[in-house]
Amino acid sequence: MQPSLRHACLLIACALVSLAGLASCQEHSNSPVVNIDILGRRGDHSYKPNNISVNLGTMVIWTNQDSVPHSVTAPGAFDSGMIAPNGGRFTWVAAQQGSFDYFSITDQTMKGSITVVAQPPSGGSQ
Repeated sequence: MQPSLRHACLLIACALVSLAGLASCQEHSNSPVVNIDILGRRGDHSYKPNNISVNLGTMVIWTNQDSVPHSVTAPGAFDSGMIAPNGGRFTWVAAQQGSFDYFSITDQTMKGSITVVAQPPSGGSQ
């Protein structure tokens, strides 16, 4: 293999390993209901958990634990409108596969991400 081709293959392999490492940082839930707390102005830590993977059909409930209103806004996917402070909630059913980055319209530095995946078949022998 030529040195330039070998170098390109090595770079691609490193990139794929890096992407796999990022995906492993994402929490996955098999629960039919997932709760996410809205914590307020903490950048990437404004939602807890802030990076989660759920199965198709999961009910996701965001609860505003902050003392000011916030939203859960993923343009083209969902928009809660303003969620009341101190316990206000927004519920969304994950009806479409994909990755959705969201933020609060009151502070766009507040960031979260949810990935919706097809649930693997249950049962059967391996």
